[in-house]
Amino acid sequence: MRDEFEIDPEMKPSLARMKERMESRPPMTSVEPAEMRQRAREEFAAMNQNPPELALVRDTFVEGAFGPCKIRIYDAVGERKQAPGLIYFHGGGWIVGDLDTEDVKLRHLALASKVRIVSVDYVLAPDHRFPDPVDDCVAAARSIYANASKLGMNPQKLAIGGASAGANLALSTAISLRDTKQTWLRFMLLFYGVFDMTSTSASRTLFSEGFGMGADAMELFYSLYVAKKEDRTLPMASPLLADLGELPPAFINGAGLDVLRDDSRQLATKINKAGGQAHLHEVPGVIHGYTLLTHEVSAARDAIELAGQALYSALR
Repeated sequence: MRDEFEIDPEMKPSLARMKERMESRPPMTSVEPAEMRQRAREEFAAMNQNPPELALVRDTFVEGAFGPCKIRIYDAVGERKQAPGLIYFHGGGWIVGDLDTEDVKLRHLALASKVRIVSVDYVLAPDHRFPDPVDDCVAAARSIYANASKLGMNPQKLAIGGASAGANLALSTAISLRDTKQTWLRFMLLFYGVFDMTSTSASRTLFSEGFGMGADAMELFYSLYVAKKEDRTLPMASPLLADLGELPPAFINGAGLDVLRDDSRQLATKINKAGGQAHLHEVPGVIHGYTLLTHEVSAARDAIELAGQALYSALR
């Protein structure tokens, strides 16, 4: 039986690099968001080298809640008129990240799923605090649906997804669409999301230090995103606290050595208890954000392949 704290050997070089970076510079909790973003851009750039070629990668715009919202379209098949589609929100704690953050991952996902992926560059905190990023994601999703044909997608075959804070925003967007009687989403694809800012689950303590993103970093992200601590209980901030009935089926990917591990477990349980369909795929031995490490961690490639197969099956 595998030990709960056993690290996948392929994760160890990444963890060592992360530890070296942390020891060589001031802690993230002591720097301004602009510096946090610059650090993140440099780190994500290293992870996104030598991207796999796709038949189509194109940037354009849709209408967001605060004006034009940049999107990036990925398609392994090429130009199409009625492709099944995934609306995707990147991770980054609501504070960092852009369309380049998960570029290689989304290319692999496009290859695995044969689905057209639309990655959304939503507004970030603290420039735009809660609920602005949610509002921007909802507006962008509505715009993508309304313009699906122009974007080469079938409006009746659309899914929504994201990673970490992006998974939070994807789930909140799905809830908002349901609450406004928008029933066109067919599927949710959620990677190691933060679904409950009030959680005191075991994983918050077990993996708070030494496994990549820790409890201090999460608290910093929460404080920069949600201005009032009491607002963390609002369903659009902590969607695990919302009514989860009548949502699309979900594929939920969790990381075994992640402070957010139990969020994914609890989300799958609650969706299923509400009469929905949620499949939890928890990968042992990996840390938060591991799917960005496709160059060196086979578990990342395997998880993306499995998620792609689930997406293909849901939208075919």
